Amino acid sequence: MATTLFRARVNSPRAKAAQKILAGLGLSPAAAVNMLFAQIVARRGLPFDVQETGEAYALAEYGVTPRELAAARTRVDRSLARARKSGEITAFNGDWRTLKT
Repeated sequence: MATTLFRARVNSPRAKAAQKILAGLGLSPAAAVNMLFAQIVARRGLPFDVQETGEAYALAEYGVTPRELAAARTRVDRSLARARKSGEITAFNGDWRTLKT
């Protein structure tokens, strides 16, 4: 099997901390990178979620400012309160951020 030299710049404190953890697992950094790449190929993507959340995500993805996001949350909270009071819904166990329009 042919190999390729792969170089990457990593924050020094992070690299040292990761190397210590990997050593405890009996792995070298090269082995860990090989495992990561194998999972990327197998899954055709990263083997973990990469996402922004909250205000930064709302601004980047939808152009919604923190003020607009707060106003939307207030509207949703009021709407849920009205629906509970009228008996339309009796419980909401989710998180308002999971609601889709």
